[in-house]
Amino acid sequence: MKWKLLLRKLSISSPEVSVRSHLPLPVRLLLLFLVLALAAAAGVGIYEYGRGFGRPDRRELLAQIERLESKLRETEAERSRLTATVTALEAQMKVERAAQEQLAKQAGELETEANRLRDDLAFFESLLPTKASASGIQIRSFRMQPDGTPEAMRYRLLVQQSGKPERDFVGVVQMQVNYVAEGRPHSLQVPDPAVPDSRRPLELSFRHYQRVEGTITLPEGATAKSVVVRIVAAGQTHAQQTFQL
Repeated sequence: MKWKLLLRKLSISSPEVSVRSHLPLPVRLLLLFLVLALAAAAGVGIYEYGRGFGRPDRRELLAQIERLESKLRETEAERSRLTATVTALEAQMKVERAAQEQLAKQAGELETEANRLRDDLAFFESLLPTKASASGIQIRSFRMQPDGTPEAMRYRLLVQQSGKPERDFVGVVQMQVNYVAEGRPHSLQVPDPAVPDSRRPLELSFRHYQRVEGTITLPEGATAKSVVVRIVAAGQTHAQQTFQL
């Protein structure tokens, strides 16, 4: 019986026996580290390959950057040129504007001077000798025109004593301004009898001639039509003339 059991154990039908070689732990850790390192290197390589495949080449990017920088420099140069041109044009416009203002001022001054010369010419023309038989007080010239506003009227009057006067004439100028307001005729007396001080600018005292100037104010909306000018002394009218406006 013992022999049979021994033979069964030594026979081919006996159970298989596995032979395993046990590596030391440090060796197994080293092998695991190498595998992980290879996997990581492979992943980084794949990632870098994917980045390089999906984006432009570095040289192409540098070339594009250089082109953009060149375009930027050209744009800035053009902007500087245009800014200088605008500055020059603005300076030229300021000079031209100043010249226009100066010319307008000179034109106004020349117009004022021309008006003064016309008045002086009319004055000296009025001093031309009258008829030899003429004598006494005469109204040589009279003008009335708007002075800034329609209601303000400026008048200029020249009174002369003809002949060979031996003494000064003393009197006053009286004016009756006829005007239309709201479709109805009216008249304004100058100087105003109710205002004694209004007489002073119209007083006369001269030997040969005297100029009288002043301004009167009409009611709002009034239009002057004519003026009756009288030269009065001691309650007596020495000269009277009507001027249409």
